[in-house]
Amino acid sequence: MIQGAQSVYRTLNILKMIIQRGESPTTLKEVSEAMEITTSTAHRLLSVLTDCGFLSFDQKHKTYIIGSDSVIYSGLSMEHYVRTSFGALAGNVARLFGYTTSLFIRDGDDCKCVGIFQGTNVIQLAACRPGERAPLGFGSPSMGMLAFLDDEKITAILDRNKERLRDVLLVDRETLMEYVALSRKLGYGYAESFLVQGGLGVSYPLKFEGKLVGAMAVDALVGREWESKREELVGYLKQNIG
Repeated sequence: MIQGAQSVYRTLNILKMIIQRGESPTTLKEVSEAMEITTSTAHRLLSVLTDCGFLSFDQKHKTYIIGSDSVIYSGLSMEHYVRTSFGALAGNVARLFGYTTSLFIRDGDDCKCVGIFQGTNVIQLAACRPGERAPLGFGSPSMGMLAFLDDEKITAILDRNKERLRDVLLVDRETLMEYVALSRKLGYGYAESFLVQGGLGVSYPLKFEGKLVGAMAVDALVGREWESKREELVGYLKQNIG
């Protein structure tokens, strides 16, 4: 151990521990006991990792999981990777089809909006503003991520997000799971009237080295215009995202 770097070692060992646990939440007590440090020291180091985006803290359950910035691409955060890799495409979708198009990354049980591109249609829908977070399951943007996880992970996430979803969704869990099945069949996320009656959206999964990291979402209103554009839009996303 390098002299004078004890706190650095402790911080990195905590990060390694939580990364190795994957999607299993970790408590302050578990970190304190595993690292053999006081809870106050563990809390201070966890707070630093959370502030830097390497961990995500669940206020309700008081647990920690991997944050979006723990995924690094050529020295850049996954948020930066998604914006730089798919931002131009999202802008083209908004311009060509007229619908607001958003970029999201997955962050534990949540998704975070990292970019939004305004469409040209008179009425625009958008589930989130840039920087806002929402629980997975909250609508079409998160369906492009949630539906392509395995059943066990989906159940665990929806259980943990149950109360938060109850406050925002217009549909029950059974209906949500029906859209999960539909999305898997379609090959992309689809949801209708989850947040706004008559609102709908598609979201295409975004991957990094084969791993699901986010989604590109397009929000619209039910109607003939959407139906006339849907097939072409989905084909455009599939062709350009792959």
